[in-house]
Amino acid sequence: EQLLKEAKFEPSERRESNAPRVGDDHRNGADVTTEQFRAAFGFRGEQFGASMPQSERQSNLNQAYDALMDLAGVVGVPPKALSLNGELGLAFGARGTGGKNPAAAHYERDTTGAVTPNRVVINLTRKSGAGSLAHEWFHAVDNYFARMRGEKAGMLTESFAGRGEGV
Repeated sequence: EQLLKEAKFEPSERRESNAPRVGDDHRNGADVTTEQFRAAFGFRGEQFGASMPQSERQSNLNQAYDALMDLAGVVGVPPKALSLNGELGLAFGARGTGGKNPAAAHYERDTTGAVTPNRVVINLTRKSGAGSLAHEWFHAVDNYFARMRGEKAGMLTESFAGRGEGV
């Protein structure tokens, strides 16, 4: 029984906690408001989970603001470009399901093929979403360019599969 238990064991792929962010202070030490956040990035909307306390909401908003400003600098685009023409939404602990080994974050895309997608959202989980924003944003970019190419519900990187074309 012990050998079977050891054979079934799968170590976590994630660290227990995120390393503290090191970088420029984009907020000058102040809390960012949702209005400032929206003005800086132009997201379609921001959503917080109903059970998230106000103090966590502020902390998540501050962390996301700094991370997005860092990402804009690294990618070399204006901060508003990160919202993908205002189509992308951002959720904090509002759309996950939890469970055993839950995702730290996820990207939801509209799979209906609608011309104007009503559901393109990055969700950062309440407890471990920090540190996953750039990864999920690149999923959003992948889907965005697929939609711009006319592949309404897919991902651009999936459209090259089996064609012998590199990504």
